[in-house]
Amino acid sequence: MQQLGYLKETPSQTAGPYVHIGLTPNFCDISGVYDTDLGIAMVNDKTLGERITVTGRIFDGAGALVRDAVIEIWQADSAGLYN
Repeated sequence: MQQLGYLKETPSQTAGPYVHIGLTPNFCDISGVYDTDLGIAMVNDKTLGERITVTGRIFDGAGALVRDAVIEIWQADSAGLYN
C-alpha cells in the first residue's frame, strides 16, 4: 500500500467559506450588487508605500492543487498601520 504524504491543514474559516462569485459579482456577470467589485482598485497614484507582488499556489490537505481558493491578505499602510 502506498503512503500518501498529507500536508498539515490550515485553520478553517469560521465565517465562511466565501466563494469568489460573492466577492466579484460583476466579474461573474452578476450586476446590481456592487458598482465595482471589492478590491478592484486597491491603490491609485496617491497611495503611499512600496508596491509588492504576492504569488503562490494553494494545495489541499492531500497535496492537490486548489483552483478556486480565496486568500485574505492584510497589508499595513505606508506608516505601518492597519486601517
